Amino acid sequence: MSSKIGSFKFHIDSYMCDFKEKATLPVIGNFILQAATIHAQQRGFGYEEISKDCSAWVLSRLSIEMLEYPGYDQDITIETWIEDVTRFFTQRCLRFLNQHGKVIGYAKTIWAAIDMQTRRPKDLLSWRPDLMEYIDTSIECPIEKPAKIPEVNGEPVMGYSVRYSDIDINRHMNSIKYMEHTLNIFDLEMFRKNDIRKFEMVYLAEGIFGEKLKLYKQEINPNEFLIDTKRGVESICRSRIVWHK
Repeated sequence: MSSKIGSFKFHIDSYMCDFKEKATLPVIGNFILQAATIHAQQRGFGYEEISKDCSAWVLSRLSIEMLEYPGYDQDITIETWIEDVTRFFTQRCLRFLNQHGKVIGYAKTIWAAIDMQTRRPKDLLSWRPDLMEYIDTSIECPIEKPAKIPEVNGEPVMGYSVRYSDIDINRHMNSIKYMEHTLNIFDLEMFRKNDIRKFEMVYLAEGIFGEKLKLYKQEINPNEFLIDTKRGVESICRSRIVWHK
């Protein structure tokens, strides 16, 4: 395997599972962030290194497609690599394998680097031209890259306030917390009868401590939903979820 590709193993403990004894999607999301973080650290562009010039990586878009979910007391291996670097974004791919080496899912993520003082995106090609050296296309990631998600209007189905447990090291709402709140819209029966086959999320603005947010839901096809998280009339995060029986 190319040295540009990182491979990381995670174990599924009981507290990571839902009532079906399978790892939850937010757990998979956290594994994605951990794999991306370690991969970047090992190659010199992780948090510790870029924080020296007051910079940080932020997740802009996320797409996950799961063929099956790992269960309690099982292992999952996540392989990750950089597929592309443009002026303001870098695209990272991930492949999930079960403990027998079978591919059980893929993900694509789009990242930006921001200046922590101005909160503005950095020009990656001038700031870290060495990122281009880590591009690898030797493994296929056969899912579409995260796309735009339309706005949802109507009446909100849930509201919440951003609290301490939502905030991460970059002092804004953690990307996986958006996912958790989004999934909480659905009742237990939906999870009992279905699994999430595809999950897409687009991050549009930072959620800040104390803000009051509202979530809007629209079913656009059978078992396919759009979710829009807003503060007032401004969308800060949008999701597309496709369920599979």
